[in-house]
Amino acid sequence: MIVTNILDIRNLTDLPYKIWIEGCNDDGTIDMHTAFIKYGEDYTWLYEHSNIDLIRWEIENDCFDWYKHSKYVTEYCKDLFDPNKYNWKDDSWFVARDCPEKIDPKKYNWIKQSWAVAAFCPERLDPDRYNWKRYSSYIAEFCPDKLDPKRFKWENFSFYVVEFCPDKIDPDRFNWEKESWAVAQYCPDKLDPDKFNWHYNSCFVAMFCPDKIDSDKFNWKDASQCIARYCPDKLDPDKFNWEDCSDFVAEFCPDKIDPDKFNWEKYSDSVAKFCPEKLKLMPEKYKGKINGENNN
Repeated sequence: MIVTNILDIRNLTDLPYKIWIEGCNDDGTIDMHTAFIKYGEDYTWLYEHSNIDLIRWEIENDCFDWYKHSKYVTEYCKDLFDPNKYNWKDDSWFVARDCPEKIDPKKYNWIKQSWAVAAFCPERLDPDRYNWKRYSSYIAEFCPDKLDPKRFKWENFSFYVVEFCPDKIDPDRFNWEKESWAVAQYCPDKLDPDKFNWHYNSCFVAMFCPDKIDSDKFNWKDASQCIARYCPDKLDPDKFNWEDCSDFVAEFCPDKIDPDKFNWEKYSDSVAKFCPEKLKLMPEKYKGKINGENNN
């Protein structure tokens, strides 16, 4: 590319902005440094469709706006990168993406752009400066080997550990209250029955890892239907919520019907619909109540 501020629009690989054409000299050239000041900058378009290196020319002539356009230096002429002029506050993450070897840990905006170091150059990560409170999830996703369990924000980002690096779960710090379900679904081998949130997440155990069911901790009142539907072999007739969930037994595991506990008054029609052969188990006092009818 030619280091200059003068663009011959006839050398463009795409039609330029109309306002650029209108600002051309009679010979079809235009001063792009002046045009950018006057009409607005679009370095990306210029570098994609022209043969001029305007940024290099502006830096060499000490007229480049480092505050507004630092990020373009990392992409188009990183050899001219100046850490003392670069806008670290707004554009730190471009350094992490395009030229991580240029990162100055003392100048980098760790508060708002720590995530980019984890995502693009984890080898540059400074654990003492990294914003763990806001960007712990990026550590789990992109560089789990850098995960510090003491600094990681488990309260908000436990799920990311389950999803990307379950071997890094710290059972004493993991947010079991909110994210227990994810352990049951994605890494049941990490399920701690004493810490698991059985009250709200019992159903996930029945669905994804029934072998981990603790019958004494399972929420039979609210999640009995999941037992009947996903793992009927785990059904405990003495704990099952027959009052509210008998219909699920009729539909998914009729062989588990306990005639003395089944809610015949409310769910006789479910038996008639899904397993009519089990109607013979109905106690005499409930016969005639199928579909809510009482013929006595």
